[in-house]
Amino acid sequence: MVTDAPATTPSPPASRPTAPRLAGVDVARAVAILGMLIAHLGTGHHPQGGTGEDWMWWFDGRSSALFATLAGVSIALMSRRLDRRRPAGWGVLSGRLVVRAVVIMAIGVALMGLGTPVAIILPTYGVMFLMAIPVLRAPTWLLVLLGVLSATLAPVFVLWLRTVTTGSPDPYDHLFQYGVGEMVWGYYPALVWIAYLVVGMVVGRGLLAAGNSRSAVLVLGAAGVALAAIGYGAGVWLSAGLTEEELAAWPGVLANAEPHTDSPPEVVGNLGVTLAVLALCLLLCSVRPVEVALSPLAAAGSMSLTVYSAQIVVIAILGPDAVWYPVSNEPLILLALGSVLGAWIWRLFLGRGPLERLVTWLSSLPERAVEATRAADWQHR
Repeated sequence: MVTDAPATTPSPPASRPTAPRLAGVDVARAVAILGMLIAHLGTGHHPQGGTGEDWMWWFDGRSSALFATLAGVSIALMSRRLDRRRPAGWGVLSGRLVVRAVVIMAIGVALMGLGTPVAIILPTYGVMFLMAIPVLRAPTWLLVLLGVLSATLAPVFVLWLRTVTTGSPDPYDHLFQYGVGEMVWGYYPALVWIAYLVVGMVVGRGLLAAGNSRSAVLVLGAAGVALAAIGYGAGVWLSAGLTEEELAAWPGVLANAEPHTDSPPEVVGNLGVTLAVLALCLLLCSVRPVEVALSPLAAAGSMSLTVYSAQIVVIAILGPDAVWYPVSNEPLILLALGSVLGAWIWRLFLGRGPLERLVTWLSSLPERAVEATRAADWQHR
């Protein structure tokens, strides 16, 4: 960041600001990553599974929603120390997000190339970063409005468009899938999933404004519980008396709150769960001994891109049967423990995760270019 210099005495460019790191956010991100792993490998939501832990289905859909919401929180943290009086600061952040989006999408495409039956969220993740750029400077009230609209009206539009569109492109056609297709026809339709990111931006701003106070976190948790009750409660009420066939077709699908239906009840309910989980993680990490005890999870959350990618690679090695026909939770347990312990050891000795280092370095190139230009201008004054 470069501060405004007096007219008579120019100042050299300041060092780049770093985003604050909240241990509770990292722990919540680890919960999201491990939750998606449970959704991929757990036997609970697979009738062919051998143990049938019914509680595992709770992670399906909600974990990826938490992951997307925390992306919005991260954007808010990244923009914390920008000088809002200088358009260049926002331009640098926009450039960082563009590069980050492209790199994350490229990693997602590479992971999809492994041929696992897992729906990779990273391409949509990248699209959402691009969609967030126009609202980086938006006032919080406008973000709230956008969050409400994208959580309630966008699902209606997307589900309707899927219904009325005939001859929809193959969702795995590469040119389509990694562009417009991610908006509507992807497994994680960005027009709907942007609700999670926008709400995350609002939450991040609120936490920063409140200094991460316990009262603010409690309000966040209460809001999450209320939203979950409203969303899932509306789904139960609206779907009463409808058959499975009706819930799978238009317009009954609008009442279906099952995972990945992308209906208004599911999105609102998922948002409630994400806020409640984040609040719980922040509260736990506000107690120093608990924060220390959760440091392995925080380590995994701090390098979530690396951990997620490594998990997909391992799933590719295990083969599709590990996802479609799991006979036990042993692979899940071993991979979860390995992910957390591996990330913890890596962070203790090597710091930031390898993919995080790559993304940070590449996304900082626009900022470095701007700083180099300003430094050169300053030296010639």
